[in-house]
Amino acid sequence: MAAVATFGQVIKHRRRALDMTQRDLANQVGYSVVTIRKVETDERRPSRELAERLAHCLRIDPEQQGAFVGLGRLEPVPATRSNLPAPLTRLIGRQAEVDLVRDTVMRRGVRIVTLVGPPGIGKSRLSVEVAGELRTVFPDGVCFVAFAPVGDEALVVPTLATALGVREVAGTPLADVLVEHLRDRRLLLLLDDCEHLLGAARCFAELLTACPELRILATSRAPLHIRGERLVPVPPLALPSTRHDPTAETVLRSAAVELFVERAAAVDPAFRLTDANAGDVAAICAGVDGLPLAIELVAARVALLSTAAILARLNHRLTLLTDGPRDLPERQQTLRRTIDWSYDLLEPGEQLLFARLAVFTGGFCLSAAEAVMDLDAATVLDGVTGLVDKNLLRQEVRADGERYADFFEMIREYALERLVASGEQDRIRDRHARYYLALAEQETDLDRLGVEHNNLRGALEWHIQRDDADAGLRLVAALWKFWHIRSHHTEASRWVTLVMHLSGEHDPAVRAHVLCGAGWIAVDRSDHVRAKAYFDESLALFRELGDPRGVAEALHGVGTMLQASGGSAEALALFEESLVLYRDLDDTEGIAWTLDHLGQSRLGLPDAAGAEALFEASRALFQRLGHAWGRAITLDHLGLADLAQGNHARAAERFGEALGLFDELANTWGIATSFEHLGHAALAAGDAARSRDCFRRSLQLTQAEADRAGIVRSLAGLASLAVVQRQSQRAAQLFGALALLAEGGGTLMNPVERAISDHLAVVHRDLDHEAMARAWARGARMTLAEAVAYATDGA
Repeated sequence: MAAVATFGQVIKHRRRALDMTQRDLANQVGYSVVTIRKVETDERRPSRELAERLAHCLRIDPEQQGAFVGLGRLEPVPATRSNLPAPLTRLIGRQAEVDLVRDTVMRRGVRIVTLVGPPGIGKSRLSVEVAGELRTVFPDGVCFVAFAPVGDEALVVPTLATALGVREVAGTPLADVLVEHLRDRRLLLLLDDCEHLLGAARCFAELLTACPELRILATSRAPLHIRGERLVPVPPLALPSTRHDPTAETVLRSAAVELFVERAAAVDPAFRLTDANAGDVAAICAGVDGLPLAIELVAARVALLSTAAILARLNHRLTLLTDGPRDLPERQQTLRRTIDWSYDLLEPGEQLLFARLAVFTGGFCLSAAEAVMDLDAATVLDGVTGLVDKNLLRQEVRADGERYADFFEMIREYALERLVASGEQDRIRDRHARYYLALAEQETDLDRLGVEHNNLRGALEWHIQRDDADAGLRLVAALWKFWHIRSHHTEASRWVTLVMHLSGEHDPAVRAHVLCGAGWIAVDRSDHVRAKAYFDESLALFRELGDPRGVAEALHGVGTMLQASGGSAEALALFEESLVLYRDLDDTEGIAWTLDHLGQSRLGLPDAAGAEALFEASRALFQRLGHAWGRAITLDHLGLADLAQGNHARAAERFGEALGLFDELANTWGIATSFEHLGHAALAAGDAARSRDCFRRSLQLTQAEADRAGIVRSLAGLASLAVVQRQSQRAAQLFGALALLAEGGGTLMNPVERAISDHLAVVHRDLDHEAMARAWARGARMTLAEAVAYATDGA
């Protein structure tokens, strides 16, 4: 182990030595594939429990297990953030362009650079190369955003947020959350394939205006027409000179021929460029205008055809083709004709599969293709393999370890045209939509749903186009928890609105489930008025249908709304009704969540001892179910009950345990909340230094996530700290700022607000009326950013 530098490298080395995939290891240790991937890349530090499980599953020598676990608990060295694709082949013949684009991006005053050119010219590959070289220049990293699968301008902002890892903030437009997240960051955004979303370019311009350190590198077939945009046209690859008789040595000096030779050798290791075939290869590259994608398509044919045969067929096709759109630019016509040529060389079965695969958006795995294509499994496997070999499909391994295939966007457009022309589009799209509806209703792995998000969007769009209310509502009912947990609140709200307006026949029970989910999405957005309306309608419909499980679930939402408005006693009655229903159904998870809700109501009455007993019962059930999220939530609530009863040491212990679970779940909200609560526990115990550290860590996390409500709560903790340190003027100014900020953001303080209220009362006693009013007024004029700066100045 000593030869490997980091814990992540140890894991990867041992896993491969044991011939295990990341999924194999994840299944053995009982954690998600994403967790294993992040540990292997040193993005996450494992808990002691996870490190010990890894030691066992990876068969670490017992004498070395202590050192192994110790290495895992060391803080990883932070790396510059980047989600750039990892190209599997080298970039050929583009050094001059790389230098030009890199220098343009870094030029003083330049904020956005757009690589423009026809499809297949290599814009995306060039941009990734440049961004890779600039990773170390931008302290906050490089973020790659693929827009090719995004067909609706309304999804541009959610797509940006997902790529950046930005969580939505209740009550704040997602575009504003993005601005807050990026405002002070020195980061490069790489926006790929923007040409079909030109109407959303205003969003990019607004980000640049609000975020002075942000730079954008975009690729598009057309300019974005943003003020200050610098355009860099991407030329074709250099072609060989035709002045002299071509030889292998002379033609290989051109980038186009070099690319052809490398790609040809990849499909036929015996291929060699010789003086005998040099003229054919040079003519082939010239015939496709030096377009990299066209060269790759043609080069793949050397496995079956000689270069002379390729040239003869290609020249014939390019000369005689008449069915391509005549209004396209010349080079775009060349690429289309090259794809036509490649398509014509496919066997009929391959042509059929090629067209049908266009139904997938953002790629597909083999099992999905087998289910949707209406062909036998062997035909699909052989066909996909053949299309990959012919460069009509590209393959990659996704974060979940599964192999996916996808089209280049221009080729998918072409394949989709073929699908429409075949008359099969409706039938294949129906099969695609049914497959992804079934997947959503059966799949509980959020990572898998995340990988398939673009295909799930495509299925939803199809149901909406067909006014298929039953399927549309079923799909939203299956997906709302995924959107809720992964903070896709803006997008979720849009889909809910669209499917709720479909007029086709549907199951009322499914509609009731959608209404309940819509209520929680509205809570996420701090729209409590709409949330209450959704929950009330859902409950009424479930009661009308006589659905006890639905009633029990909807009661949680209605009760939560009552509790949020101060009606803990009324909420208690609803939660007790829900508990009876879940017990009659013998639904252990439902019982566990209801006990937790009952505990929260008791805590609000206040009845901390009664709340603690309920939280303990809930935690025990979640423990039995192996439900990490439920355990984390109830442990946090147990800590609050301990804090309310003055047991600071036990509260800190509970919050620390919850922190460990939230960390394993990679749940930033939970981690930040745990630090905030640890700060209050330390403050109550008289440990000002520990309290300050916890509040600041909570504030850092909530700022990184642009979580307005979390920022306000963290600042309230620092205001309480100022009271304890007898800094009454400072505390009064912060409380003045927070009163307005909490109200403006629809923020509800958590159960430790009683302690905060006590500290506010101390400030009122310490300051006379005029001093209090002046400090409060100064705070009330502060923006959120100013309040953060003031709270952390000297803290």
